[in-house]
Amino acid sequence: MSAQDIARGGGRRLARAAVTIALAACALLQAAGSAPAASKDDKVALRTLDDIVKGHYKAATAHFDKDMRKHLPPKGLEQVWKSYQAQFGRYKSHQKPKDAKSGRYTVVRVPLRMQHSAGEFRLSFDKSGAVAGLFFLKPGVPLPKPSPT
Repeated sequence: MSAQDIARGGGRRLARAAVTIALAACALLQAAGSAPAASKDDKVALRTLDDIVKGHYKAATAHFDKDMRKHLPPKGLEQVWKSYQAQFGRYKSHQKPKDAKSGRYTVVRVPLRMQHSAGEFRLSFDKSGAVAGLFFLKPGVPLPKPSPT
């Protein structure tokens, strides 16, 4: 801007633009700093869900503990997913995961938007971070009460 532009009111416009940019930068920094980081369990849950949706059942079982691998191999997971979709419709999207504690497990609940009705994908993680439970549910199913053992 030239000295003449500033003299004709350009200075005020320049000052307003600078204030607007400063406010926008502050808002962006606050938003970036206020978002909680996703937990490792959340990341694994979303990756597992993504693998299931894409039909990568072997990859989806990568974080299973030995009991889960024994009771729900990739082929079994495929059958469970197809059965769930037959009831709730095709997968559309999911919402942010929500974590809860149930005894010695961390439970990650992922609300699902399915073609016909809402659903929920739920993974239980043991203390080592391995998947110890996988569930496809209707929304609102309460967490099981932890066993006393």
